[in-house]
Amino acid sequence: MKTALTRTKLLASALVVFAVIGGAAYYLLDRHAVTGLVSGTDYSEDQLNEGEVADINTLSLSEAKKRLNYLILDARDSINQIAMIESMRLEISPASKTDPVPAEKKELRYDEPFVPFPATQLSAALGALQQQAFAQVFFDNQSGLKLDVEPIREVLKRGALPDQRHEERYAVQAVSFRDGTQQPFTEVGVVSVEDEDTSKAELKVNKPVERIDVALTYQAYAGFKKIMLDPAHPKVAGEQGEIYQLTALADGSASLLLATPKDKSLVIQGLSADGKTLYSGGSSSNSSPTAEQKANLRAYYDELLRMQDHFSSYTTSAELQAHLEQFVKDLPDTASALTNVHATYHFEDTPASIVIYLLEPAQLQTVSLQMHNSVPPQSRYIAYDNATQKNGFIDNQGHWVVKPRFERIQYSEMPGVYHMQVGSTPEKDGWRQLLFKYFTFVPGGHTLKELPFEIIEKPINADLMIVERETNGPYGVYDLKKQQVVVPMKYVNVNVVGELFIGRPGLKTYGSDSDYGVWNLAGKELLAPRFSNIEVIGDYLYTTAGNDQQRDVYSLKLQKINPLGTTAIGAFIQGQPQLVQERKSRRFSFINPQGKTLPINLPYDEVEPFSNGMAVVKTGQRYGAVDTEGKQRVPLKYTTLNAFQKNLASAEMEGFKGLVLIDRNNTVVKKLGQYTTYSIPANSNDAKYSIWDTKEENRVNVFDADGAQIDSYQRE
Repeated sequence: MKTALTRTKLLASALVVFAVIGGAAYYLLDRHAVTGLVSGTDYSEDQLNEGEVADINTLSLSEAKKRLNYLILDARDSINQIAMIESMRLEISPASKTDPVPAEKKELRYDEPFVPFPATQLSAALGALQQQAFAQVFFDNQSGLKLDVEPIREVLKRGALPDQRHEERYAVQAVSFRDGTQQPFTEVGVVSVEDEDTSKAELKVNKPVERIDVALTYQAYAGFKKIMLDPAHPKVAGEQGEIYQLTALADGSASLLLATPKDKSLVIQGLSADGKTLYSGGSSSNSSPTAEQKANLRAYYDELLRMQDHFSSYTTSAELQAHLEQFVKDLPDTASALTNVHATYHFEDTPASIVIYLLEPAQLQTVSLQMHNSVPPQSRYIAYDNATQKNGFIDNQGHWVVKPRFERIQYSEMPGVYHMQVGSTPEKDGWRQLLFKYFTFVPGGHTLKELPFEIIEKPINADLMIVERETNGPYGVYDLKKQQVVVPMKYVNVNVVGELFIGRPGLKTYGSDSDYGVWNLAGKELLAPRFSNIEVIGDYLYTTAGNDQQRDVYSLKLQKINPLGTTAIGAFIQGQPQLVQERKSRRFSFINPQGKTLPINLPYDEVEPFSNGMAVVKTGQRYGAVDTEGKQRVPLKYTTLNAFQKNLASAEMEGFKGLVLIDRNNTVVKKLGQYTTYSIPANSNDAKYSIWDTKEENRVNVFDADGAQIDSYQRE
């Protein structure tokens, strides 16, 4: 039998005696407000006999009285400790008159904030998923289905608690075959209750499947309650006796007293002053007595006092022990719907507030899914023969059309082309290399044909693909329909755009031992290989002459756009005109996509391409800018003017040291100051400026394109 003393000690040991935390901190104060304290006789050491109830019957009556004194004192201490903790208030006070030297602020880590995602939202998100897929693999008389469940699991993670392993089960209900028939899974499936991975299933047939109906079951909580605690609001009480109380907040930790429903889950996170979720370093907790346990403890204490007052009525110590044991046995059941704990949570920094999410009990949910076969319909399928442990091909009826004789066969990224193991190198030092080749079927039959390349770089369309003769080239184009190489494999650094094959003849992907040219996808030369570079930007081709002095722009039909005698600068981007320069006169002009010169007067020494509708111009040592109509919106007054972002441009001017931001009407919007570095991509709004702080030495503040500060750091 559990003794009264044991029960009392369990209550006492569950309590936490709080130490005042050093430094300026939030901590528990104000003992004057304590309610529920009990007082009584203080006993000297010779009036106490420390011990438990179980051996009182071995004591003399005089020693039994001392044991009773000890039990009274122990119960009183437990009651008072509980009362002190429950009456403590969170206040602010410096623990020392001498403020410590502030340590250098460390770079903080943050957690992803918990975003509640209850059952209704989870179900809606699953329903909004794009078409789900599975892959079918074939055997000599069976087939296997592997469900692509990663998109589903990503959604289910949102409904799980942080660091909780979500579990789900998939049950195939019905199977629809590509011959138009449909059967319940119980008739055609292999049912295995022992298989824990339910994202796989086996069929008793090897017929190609079109789709399957799947029942997905998972756990989800129906709703949640959000509780916020901070120094101004340290306690929240619920209607059913729930308690959420902040008791200490300092030194990267927060202590809480919680009385929460046993059937609900808690997610507790610490927030910084700006609302970020602080990185969690774990937690520790101790049980705390429930209201029922405290009532029993008080009844037990009162009974001890009554026994002390009537001690003379006990004739033996055994009678005293029997009475105590019976009293404890008759106490009301202390079962409670609440769990009482004191917990301390540790964070990367002292939180400014604590957020608690109280989640309803998780319940089993079921949703119906329809999945489609990711292996497209075809005349034959790779199949594995269990008897020979080899691979071959079967037709739509499951009959072998290529006997199983290959160690491995894989589908490639090009439909109708297979990657097959044809052998291996001799074993050396315990290792051997597997040898693979690409194969396809000769049209009109089941005869395999080996293809003359080692690697498929990428498909171009249903018939054409870029291929490599061997690793790292050279590259060419293979026509699967014609079953021949149509662009010889003798080019490197290739690019296919529309009907154009761009590359340079040679074997080396590095160096400049040859020039770039353009061919069509039948191998006909369209632009001779005489260019040091050919770049595709949008719907245009830009060629750079071998001497790097001439740059021309072509349409994808290879119609030259820039006028004769001009070189192209920049590119057609975002519908803006193309900048060109006459080679002889060095005059600048803008042209449209038809190659027509636009009536934009450019009497400047230098002109830059348009960026977000503004072109920087320069005369002498001064910069300004014009818009796409040719109007000079920014006068020639700046010593530096960078490419315009969507709204502003950075510049340098006389009378101010460092960068300023100006708008399109030459208004100085913000003075940033002296810079250490900056990055200004054209035709974007992604500029970043690193500016020296004017007050703190070696501190750098980072601003975005619109002048908003986005970062700050100390430079060594």
